Amino acid sequence: MASITRTSQTSRARRRIEIRHQLLQAVDRCLESTSFTELSVERLVREAGIARSTFYVYFEDKEDLLGALAEDVIDAVIEAASYWWQLPADATKADLREAMERIADTYRTHRVVMAAVVEATAYDAQIAEQLGALVQRARDAVAEHVRHGQEHGYVDPTVDPEQAATWLTWMTERGLLQLVSPASAQDTELLMRSLTDVVWNVLYAATR
Repeated sequence: MASITRTSQTSRARRRIEIRHQLLQAVDRCLESTSFTELSVERLVREAGIARSTFYVYFEDKEDLLGALAEDVIDAVIEAASYWWQLPADATKADLREAMERIADTYRTHRVVMAAVVEATAYDAQIAEQLGALVQRARDAVAEHVRHGQEHGYVDPTVDPEQAATWLTWMTERGLLQLVSPASAQDTELLMRSLTDVVWNVLYAATR
C-alpha cells in the first residue's frame, strides 16, 4: 500500500513539473503581446493546451503560478551562477566574463517571466516577498563565495561579504532586467564588459 502511495505521489509530482513547463512556455508566448495583469487564465490554459480544471488542480490562481515560475527561473539563474562561484583561485578576468555571460544568457531566456514577476510585486505582497526570498538565496551564495575567496586569498580581505553580496546581487538582478534584457547584441557586449569590470574590481583586483 505504501508503495502504491509513493508511486502516486511521484506521478503527481512529475505531472506538476510537466504542467509548469507547458505553462511557462505559454506565459512566454502570451506576454509578448499583453501584460500579466491583463492575461486571463482562460487564454493561458488555451495557449498551454491544458484544461482549466487541470490548472486549478495545481495552482490557486495565476499569481500562484507566477510565483512557481519565478522559483523555476531563479533556480536556473542560480545554477548558471554556480559556474562563477566555483571559479578557481587563479581564475582570470576572462573566466569571470564567461561566468557573467552565462548568468545573463539564462536570464534573457526567461526575461518575459521575470518582467511579469517584477510587475506583480507592485500589487501582490506575496509575490514581492517571494522574489525577495529568491534573490536572498542568490545573495547568500555570493556572500559564501566572497568568504571562501577571502579565506583562500583571492578575494579582497577588506570587502564586507554580506554588504558586497547584497549590492552585487540586487544590482545584477535589476541590471539584467532593465538593461540587458532589451539590449541589442552590441549593447549587451558593452554591458557585460562593464558588469565584469565592476565585479572584478570589487572582489578580485586587489589580490592580483
